[in-house]
Amino acid sequence: MTAAVDVWVNLFTESGMSQISNSIVQQTAELFDAGGMFSHAAETPEEFVDRMYTQGIETALIPAMKFDGDHNGASGLQIPEEEVAEVCSTHPNQLQGLVGIDPFTGMSGVKRLERFVEEEEFVGGHIVPYGFHLPPNDRRYYPFYAKCAELGVPVMIQIGHTAVKMPNEPGHPKYIEDIALEFPELDIVAANIGWPWTTEAIALAWTHSNIYIATTGHPPQYWDAEFVDFIRGRGCEKVMWGTNYPTVNVNSSLQQVDDLNLASETEEMLLAGNARKVFNI
Repeated sequence: MTAAVDVWVNLFTESGMSQISNSIVQQTAELFDAGGMFSHAAETPEEFVDRMYTQGIETALIPAMKFDGDHNGASGLQIPEEEVAEVCSTHPNQLQGLVGIDPFTGMSGVKRLERFVEEEEFVGGHIVPYGFHLPPNDRRYYPFYAKCAELGVPVMIQIGHTAVKMPNEPGHPKYIEDIALEFPELDIVAANIGWPWTTEAIALAWTHSNIYIATTGHPPQYWDAEFVDFIRGRGCEKVMWGTNYPTVNVNSSLQQVDDLNLASETEEMLLAGNARKVFNI
């Protein structure tokens, strides 16, 4: 099997998993009846990279994930870019960072995005729109999109359902289209497939050259037949694999990809090629 790129791995250190398990994101674990999903996943960078090697993962992207605790009425999450940068510095060929975008930080946040891309070599931006009760086409995100386009890095935006007790509406794929049209130079990675609006996500990725879909958060055994057909055919250059680790088990996900019996070139593009191209890694 192709050496893979996992485009979304949550910060796996003891500090990172503790921050996540003490935030609203913990509701994801409870939804899956796996309360210890995050707290039991803590590893050192050495342990994690060693496991990557045995699983056939060549690169993992780690977002400094942001859920705003002031504007959404829930326990927020603000993974510091500094923590992600420190972890990535231990294995710079295997671990890469994504800057977490908080639209309420304004120009100070834009400058922070620029600094971590230019000085720490982070490879993109990352947005979870539910955390701010703002759809991704809200004007407050636009300075961040402009900066990502200027820097030549993509932005990953979670779409689809929240898996936490917050409104799903900000995750509807329809909002991505405005960004694609207004920032044609910006590559947009729509994470988490867009379920239950997967058909809409497929249509957008097919139509717009700068929209891609990441499979994060959804094991292949649950991918709709329509989505698999898209990967096999006209979407072979538009979909990239990921887990949202530890939400999806890496080994089982890779085995389920193998079970799809994709053409070798299609499998390589899904598991690594498309991510390497979009994130320039």
